[in-house]
Parts: sequence; C-alpha cells; structure tokens
Amino acid sequence: MYRTAALGAKALKGCLSRSFRTSRYASSTAAAMASPVFSGSSIPSLNIPLDGVSLPPSLADNIKPSKLQTTTLPNGLKIASEMSPNPAASVGLYVDCGSIYESPYSRGATHLLERMAFKSTLNRSHLRLVREIEAMGANTSASASREQMGYTIDALKTYVPEMVEVLVDSVRNPAFLDWEVNEELRKVKVEIGELAKNPMGYLMEAVHSAGYSGAMANPLYAPESAISGLTGDVLEKFVSENYTAPRMVLAASGVEHEELLKVVEPLLSDLPNVTRPVEPKSEYVGGDFRQHTGDEATHFALSFGVPGWDKEKEA
Repeated sequence: MYRTAALGAKALKGCLSRSFRTSRYASSTAAAMASPVFSGSSIPSLNIPLDGVSLPPSLADNIKPSKLQTTTLPNGLKIASEMSPNPAASVGLYVDCGSIYESPYSRGATHLLERMAFKSTLNRSHLRLVREIEAMGANTSASASREQMGYTIDALKTYVPEMVEVLVDSVRNPAFLDWEVNEELRKVKVEIGELAKNPMGYLMEAVHSAGYSGAMANPLYAPESAISGLTGDVLEKFVSENYTAPRMVLAASGVEHEELLKVVEPLLSDLPNVTRPVEPKSEYVGGDFRQHTGDEATHFALSFGVPGWDKEKEA
C-alpha cells in the first residue's frame, strides 16, 4: 500500500514539474500577461468598496483618553476603570499584601501563592477553570512582590462578566488541595535551586537582605528551610488574614464603569471590612553582600533607601 502511494506521489510530482518547467524562470511581467488574474480588468480597484461589506466608523484624529472612574464599596474595597477603544478588556485584582506580612510561621507563603494562582477553587476544579478560560480565549497571570499581589485576566470585552467571575472565584475561594500544593512545592524547590543561575533575581534578593532590617528583609522566594512547613492550611490562614476588602483594588481597562459595578458588587460586597493592619516596620540600614558563584561574569547592584511606592510626593 505504501509503495503504491509512493509511486503515485512520484508520478504526480513528475507531472507537476513538467508542466511548470517552461515558465519557472519567467519574469513577473510575462507572468502577469499570461495570467488573467493579474490583469487590471478582472480586479476591482481598491478605491471601490466591496459589495456587502459595511465599514465601522473611523476613529477621530484626536482621541482623548477616557477619565479614570473609581468607586469605593461600603466594605472599603475600591473599584477603578477606564474605557478604551480596543476590542479587548483587562481586569486585575490587586492586594496590599506580600512577603513583608509573612511571619516565621508563614515564611514563603507569598511565593507559593503566586504559583497557586488559578488552581482549583471551592466552586471549580482546575480542569474546569482551564476550560472556561480557554473558551473565552483569555490570558491569565499572577505576580507577587514584597508589598503587592496581583491577579489579572485579559479577553474580549464581550466576556467581561465571565472574566470577573472567574477572577474573583480564583482569588477569593482557592481550595488549596494537598496534591496541588505539593506539586507546586516541588516546582518551588527547583526554582530556588536555579535562583543562583538567575543573576537579576539573585541580586534583588541580596540587596533587600543586606540593605534592610525588618519586614523588607524578608525573602520573596521561599527559603528552603521554610518549604517543609508550607501547607494548604498555612496558605488559607495567610489569605484570610490579609485578603480583606480595605486592602484590595479591582481595576479594569476597556470596561464601562457602571457595567463593571453591576458585575463586581454582588461578588465582592460581602468581603469582611477588617481594620487595615499597621504595615510591618522596615529600616534601611545599608550593607554589603558578595557571593562567588564561579561564573565568568560579574553582576553588580547598587541600591539606595527611598520613600515607599505609596509615597509619591516624597519619592
């Protein structure tokens, strides 16, 4: 069967090569004269609109950016949005929380929470969550820092209600299943082992540990000594203590503010209005850190103590 198919393909290849051999090196002018496809009479001018095609209204020469609208819910959660002419929308849920709020008991929770984003929730399995995100053609991401946690989802504007619901469910109702936590802990161990091969990540950890005493000196990457103590219960306790309404902002781009409020309020208005805790103290003390890695290249960082990210005028 395979020999017959191969002989047939060989014969077809021969026929094609014979039929095109004479015009293989023809110039573009000759080809245009030989084929009616390239003649001016058979193709309508680009200045003539195509039948049955309606063009959208053209944008103005000068488009002013839409104003940022904000609303604060009774529980303290803030909602911000601005419109955009783009067909896509982006929604993010940001939490004033990071490794500076970790205690010795929860050391490394921020790093692990970043990896546990968009896993199984109390309402959805991880498989169902992935399928819903794929059905929207959406893109999700999560980021963790010493002072902030961020969760975002991007898709077409028509899916805004679904986007918000999936995002809020992922952040508010994580299941922290044991097998998922253990799987991500294994990946964290690998990531920590490769940190020495990542000069930028290694330097940022080093300058914070050398330059600060207090909360800002807490490692962003989970230390190896703390990995064995990280469990789903630890993550759940850390989230319940820190993911509160006054410390959360839901922001969206490309969404009408009133439309966003209708979707967000039923999902987040019942978050507890817990008194915002005092930010853990950090003191910039300066210092020096050197590490010989055996690499031929030298990576160097010089840092200075400046006002925090939330002190815009002072900074």
